[in-house]
Amino acid sequence: MQPISGLHVASLIDQTVFDVRLHHEDWHGPLEVVDCKRYDLVFLSGLQVDFDRLRQLSFYFRRSGAVVIAGGSICTTFPEFASQFFDAVCAGGVDSVPAVVADFLKGSLKSIYRSPIALISSYAIDYSLLTRSGISPVVHLIEATRGCSFKCSFCVIPSEVGTHVSYNFDQLTKTIDNAISTSPRLSFRRLYPIFMLLDNNFSDDREHMLRVCAYLKSNPRVRGWVALVTQNVLHDRELIRHLAASKCLGLFIGLESFDADMLRRYRKTQNLSKRHNVIDDIAYSESQGVTITYGYLFDPRYQKASDMESQIRAIAENPLIPMPIYMSVVAPLAGTESFWDDLDSGRLAPNLRLRDLDGETVAYSQLADRADAIVTFVEQIFRRPWTVVGRAGILLKTLRRLVRSGTLNPIRWYFMAVGTLHCFIWSRGTPSQPRSYLAGSDTLDPQYFERPVDLSDQDRATYFDPIYLTDDAGRPSDWLKPYYLRRATNHVRRGSSNTDPVQEVAVS
Repeated sequence: MQPISGLHVASLIDQTVFDVRLHHEDWHGPLEVVDCKRYDLVFLSGLQVDFDRLRQLSFYFRRSGAVVIAGGSICTTFPEFASQFFDAVCAGGVDSVPAVVADFLKGSLKSIYRSPIALISSYAIDYSLLTRSGISPVVHLIEATRGCSFKCSFCVIPSEVGTHVSYNFDQLTKTIDNAISTSPRLSFRRLYPIFMLLDNNFSDDREHMLRVCAYLKSNPRVRGWVALVTQNVLHDRELIRHLAASKCLGLFIGLESFDADMLRRYRKTQNLSKRHNVIDDIAYSESQGVTITYGYLFDPRYQKASDMESQIRAIAENPLIPMPIYMSVVAPLAGTESFWDDLDSGRLAPNLRLRDLDGETVAYSQLADRADAIVTFVEQIFRRPWTVVGRAGILLKTLRRLVRSGTLNPIRWYFMAVGTLHCFIWSRGTPSQPRSYLAGSDTLDPQYFERPVDLSDQDRATYFDPIYLTDDAGRPSDWLKPYYLRRATNHVRRGSSNTDPVQEVAVS
């Protein structure tokens, strides 16, 4: 799966003025320093865990004379802080890109551009940019909607998007046709077009979802599709039958955990039905040929290592459900409600870094078990999952699920098999250096230390030292304090006319 933010940004740049290229480090590999030359304007984006990498790349591009613009979660949530590392930042959605480019050409670039993520302007997405940039995913990647109306406390969407909006339907159909028409002639994407809808929650607007499904079903070029939805969608069996008849190959659901207490803590109310059993719902969906995939979260603050192992063993031993497509320990993503609550309560680990928010590193100081016991389990489940659950048993369960699916379509079999075996395939990436899996002390990527020999101390601190969220006592880092103060002030005195404390960030 590839993100498509870069594709959207590139599609908003006038290609009669600029020669546009895409580079994705998960696809192409880390960008080499020598390849940071020859550019005039660079857009960088990434997840919170990637923010340090954006800073490193910014140094090399800016030193080569390029103007660097950054976007993504940290730029959206903490734009004043982020602006010190780039020529400009985009807070919010990609729709500010045309304004950024126009100001760049006029020589009047501002430091911060704001565009609500829920604002979707009308523009054509040029999928030929993927082919020209050497990016060739097996399936087509699109969005039909953006955002989510649920308010799960661990998720960045409530603060960054805050709502759910749909793309213009006519524009969406053109996007689908463009994606197919611009793919290489002999590629799987051209010969057997399958669409992955990367919506935060495709099912949030039911009317729009059904309209898109009807179009995908009626389009003879589309052979199948998969989408990201909330777990409660599976309760509606009539809807599941309808989706299966509309060429749906699979659904990624926001299951997160079978631990009801954990779901309540994170206010994931859509998963707490008393009338429906999610395991039965998964089995029914797969009996209709719709593969169900999901991620699974562990919370070391409340779960012992033995609890975590029991949960994953129970999943492995249940013949009706697949293994998670990925597993993760809960990461306190900066700016989420859970992050602020944990910071208030002193539960965040000392010297917590943005780089530690990778879903594998334990980011808390208060744990339900000994740190070494949790680390041992985490290392096993991420690097050697077959030591926790046997591969033979999972393979046998997968074969039984294929039989129950009632389909002879090998593509559906492929999705079902790969989904449940992915956690074993994924685990091959063994780190070259030992890891502690504990925030503040875990191994950093090599790019932190691949620095120019003439790097000044100031540039090292600005671009290469990791960004910390907490100090050595678990309190907010200096850069975070104005945001922390603003949040506390807003809670106590809403509507105050006092100077916004966050402005101090620009000079801190």
